[in-house]
Amino acid sequence: MAWRAPYLSGFYALAVVCGVVDAACFLALGGVFAEVMTGNMALLAFNLGTGESIGGASPLRYVVALAAFGVGAVAGGLLERGPSAIHERRLGFVGVAALLVAATAVAFATDAGPAGAGRDVVVALLCVAMGLQNALMRTHGVADLATNLTTLAYTAIAADSPLARGDNARLARRGGSIALFMAGAVLGAWLTRWGAGWPLLVATVVFAGALVPIVGSGPGTGRPERTLGPLVRP
Repeated sequence: MAWRAPYLSGFYALAVVCGVVDAACFLALGGVFAEVMTGNMALLAFNLGTGESIGGASPLRYVVALAAFGVGAVAGGLLERGPSAIHERRLGFVGVAALLVAATAVAFATDAGPAGAGRDVVVALLCVAMGLQNALMRTHGVADLATNLTTLAYTAIAADSPLARGDNARLARRGGSIALFMAGAVLGAWLTRWGAGWPLLVATVVFAGALVPIVGSGPGTGRPERTLGPLVRP
């Protein structure tokens, strides 16, 4: 697949968004992740196994985050099976943007922190948004451009390296997306010193910028790329 540069740039921006959102959610909103569900599953298991609160979060918080993410993923799955790929991409990613705007507004309006009703609403909205986005990425994502599945991207870099007799043909794409995710997480963590609202505002603005190439341009031409990384276009 010959990916169009604007389309690629939009998904690189999403890697930044994911890092910022997860940093804001974990550090400022009670120790749960909005997007990295592996982290929530592991923390829930640690909590249950030790019988102790991990990072101040109760098991219910992880369960609610997982459930909200699942709701978003179901919605994304329904969109994926719609009659028009272009229409579903536009509708789905605009829906993610609307959820991010709502979460940011609630975070500022309620001064959301580690506890409280405002915090619960913000986390639920973020988890639904990230579930929807991840479901859409299964169809509309770019091969080996990881927005959150950085473990698989990192694995692909090592497994396709010269040490493994590979050529790492998409090293820049894999490494770039990992670096951008981490940069977003660093920025989000830094912004949490002023609360949850500011990193979420930054994430929303970046996502709005990413919408233009993702929604407004086609992905590319040619045959889909084969990948050992996290995202595969069928």
